[in-house]
Amino acid sequence: MEDTREPMPGRRKLLLGLFLSVFGVAFEMIGIATAMPTIMAEFDASQLYAWAFSTFVIGQLLATILAGRVADRNGPLPPMLAGFLLFLAGLALATFAGNVWVLFLARFLQGLGAGGLTLSLYVTIALVFSGPERATVLGWISFIWLLPAFVGPPVAAWLTTISWHLVFALMIPFLLVAAALALPSMRRVQAHFRPGRGTGRVPWWAVAAVALAPGFVQLGGEGLGAWSVAAVVVGLIALVVGLRRVMPKAINLLGRGLGAVVASRALQAGSFFAAEAFMLLVLQELRGLTPLEAGLILTIGSVSWSLGAWAQARPWIRLRRDQLISIGTALVIFALLVVVGFIALDWPVGVALAGWLFAGLGMGVQLPSTAVATMDLSGPHEQGANNSGLQLAEGLGNALMTGVAGALYAALLPNLQASFLTVFLVLTAFCVLGLVASFRIGPIANSSLKDPA
Repeated sequence: MEDTREPMPGRRKLLLGLFLSVFGVAFEMIGIATAMPTIMAEFDASQLYAWAFSTFVIGQLLATILAGRVADRNGPLPPMLAGFLLFLAGLALATFAGNVWVLFLARFLQGLGAGGLTLSLYVTIALVFSGPERATVLGWISFIWLLPAFVGPPVAAWLTTISWHLVFALMIPFLLVAAALALPSMRRVQAHFRPGRGTGRVPWWAVAAVALAPGFVQLGGEGLGAWSVAAVVVGLIALVVGLRRVMPKAINLLGRGLGAVVASRALQAGSFFAAEAFMLLVLQELRGLTPLEAGLILTIGSVSWSLGAWAQARPWIRLRRDQLISIGTALVIFALLVVVGFIALDWPVGVALAGWLFAGLGMGVQLPSTAVATMDLSGPHEQGANNSGLQLAEGLGNALMTGVAGALYAALLPNLQASFLTVFLVLTAFCVLGLVASFRIGPIANSSLKDPA
């Protein structure tokens, strides 16, 4: 059915504010990855390094679940406003953090803010923009999300030589400007929102179980003997039991349609991000590249991501949205297989770079396509919950697959080649499952086309 909604006044300011908020969150995530080794060394807490990221992820998962329900019942403005306030509070607290525990609290608040902002962003796009416009806007967001991959590491590294506190402080005025631009237009969006019943409430215990599950799984990898096994078991049980209550009824991860879209996103994105983390280790530990050289290879891969995000919104791409999802997933599988050959057969570094360009291209095609498909398959009062389910599945996929890869890597050391080869073979298998899930989606018209099939 054709979408005939009239353009809302003030959309340019709204978009600029949303784009700036995306850039701010992305810069903070990428910049902190560069600065965190220095920060944890200063606090003499290097053994707690992973928790500086896990506290962020826990907060992000928690906010993603709750913000989706709030947006469906009360509109996207409340979770967006809360997201700005929480993220700014986390930045301010981290700027003045005097010990690692305050830093962890700050990272948790930043995760809450990032989850609320990201979720409300997707709901706003679904409510404000017509079908043909959504793919274009999401393509721009993918591009803006990648910009910090170019400027984040060098800027954060330079600021760290002065004071790591500046890495957090830098984003405070940036986010304030983003809020000043976005929130006035968001009031217009809110004024046109018509409250509905939404998708129902979620028990607090289920929210907590899903948000904390990756933390328990991570505890299992810290060499605590029997306690490690117990932590993994508790984490997996909490995830399985909680996920059934947290996921919207419309999302059946083993079913067709929307459930298959979400499952494909979780498996493909989880495989990619876990592979990206270990690709840095492969290039440095197996081939002897410097951190700067290894990071540069992955940064170059971001260029093809931007190309894929741009291409998926072009009207001359005469493919259905479900076909684009399958193609994006297949491109990532091809890239992972190239890396397997690079590790096993000692191919030149240039081959790995070429392969990683295909991985970025696949992510650029697949991520916006799954987001557009989710919006198209959701009603006006399902956008929050269903987009929440999509992001939640991706976050859990990232956390769990990285954990599995880390456990395999540690178990097979000190044989680096066998360790890395096993990791990438397993991640390739997960991505193949994502391709299988994409075949179960069923036909979804490409709303970017003037005459979608």
